[in-house]
Amino acid sequence: MSPAAVVGALGIIFIVVVAMTQDNDTGKRWRRTARARQRFELAGLAFAKKHGASPEDYARHLWSTGAARWMGKTSPTARDYLLKEAEAFRTLYPEVGFHLREMDDAAAELTFTSGCLGGWGQDRWAMAESLGLNKEDVCRYCRESFKVWSKQLGLDASLEPQVDGTCVLKAKKPPLESSDGPG
Repeated sequence: MSPAAVVGALGIIFIVVVAMTQDNDTGKRWRRTARARQRFELAGLAFAKKHGASPEDYARHLWSTGAARWMGKTSPTARDYLLKEAEAFRTLYPEVGFHLREMDDAAAELTFTSGCLGGWGQDRWAMAESLGLNKEDVCRYCRESFKVWSKQLGLDASLEPQVDGTCVLKAKKPPLESSDGPG
């Protein structure tokens, strides 16, 4: 092999190693950012609770505006809404596992299979507990957050913890109100 070929091959190997290292560094940064974001949000909840607000009050304060702008439309389908949420979860919560199921325009479901937005890892509730919160506080906040956020989009969302430790996020279009009346 000529010296130029060796240098070329080494250059390619160097580029691949640097790219892989950057990917690993990026992954580490995203995980660190996710933890910082989680701490910030839970610290806000702990502060609000300490000052007399319920988890639901804080959720309504934080999530009562902005959904249509984030979604890019005022009345998405249940499927479009959960697909957009899934995209955000993959970015903002890279260590939380979930899968989508029962996806159609009227109703859609997402199941958190490994961790949740309130915590993940070996001790899921460690950060919440370090801030004086418990699982119930976090779950109440999370359920109300999705309820308030989705209502802005004309959807009903519910977050339901399951006995097996998973949590199911359901979104659906509410039934149309009937105008059957006198007349």
